[in-house]
Amino acid sequence: MYLMLVGCFKPAHFENYYWQLDSLRYYNRKQSKEIAQLRVDLYTKSEEMAEKLEMLNTRLSESESQLTQINEKLVKGRKTGADSGEVASVNPEARMVYESAYLNYVKGNYNESIDGFKSYMKIAPESSLSDNALYWIGECYYAMGKRQDAVNTFNELINDYPESNKKSTAIFKIGIIYEEANELKVARMYFNRVVKEYPNSPEAVLAGNKLNR
Repeated sequence: MYLMLVGCFKPAHFENYYWQLDSLRYYNRKQSKEIAQLRVDLYTKSEEMAEKLEMLNTRLSESESQLTQINEKLVKGRKTGADSGEVASVNPEARMVYESAYLNYVKGNYNESIDGFKSYMKIAPESSLSDNALYWIGECYYAMGKRQDAVNTFNELINDYPESNKKSTAIFKIGIIYEEANELKVARMYFNRVVKEYPNSPEAVLAGNKLNR
C-alpha cells in the first residue's frame, strides 16, 4: 500500500509543490520588505510631525513672550500716565527733581536716575509720588541686573505704601524676577497674589497668563 501511494506522487507534483513553496517564500520576503519600509516611513513621518510640533510650540512661546512684553509696556504706560497727573500737585522744586530722575531712567542713565529719585524722596517724603519714586528706583535696579536690590526695593514699596497704585505692578515684577532666576515656586506665589489681590488689574491678566503656562 505504501509503495502504491509513493507511486502516486509523480515528479511533476513535487516540482509544483516546490514552485508553490518558492512563491510563498518570495511573497513573504516581499511582505517583510514592505513592512520594514512602512516602519521606516512611519518613523520618518513621526519625526517630521515631532519637528513640526516643536516648531509650533516655539512660535507659540515667542508669541506669548511678545504679548507679555506688549502688555508690560501698556502697564508701564498706564502707570507713567498716572505719574504725570500727580506731578502737577508737587511743588516746583521737587517736580523738577522727579522729572529729571524719570528722564534719566528713560535714557538708561540708571545710577543718575536712582540718585534723582532718592533726592526727591528726601525733598518731598510725604508727597503723593514718593511710592512712585521708590518703584522707579526698583525698575532701575532691575534694568541694571541688580535683582536682589530690585526685589528689596519693590518689597519696601509694598510694605511702606500698602495703598500705592504701583503695588500690583511691584508684586508682579517680583514674580518676574524670581521666574527669571528659575525659582518658579516663589514666582507663582507672587503671580497668585496679584490675581487674588488685584483681579481686575492689567497685572492680573499678565500673572494669569504666567500661571496658565
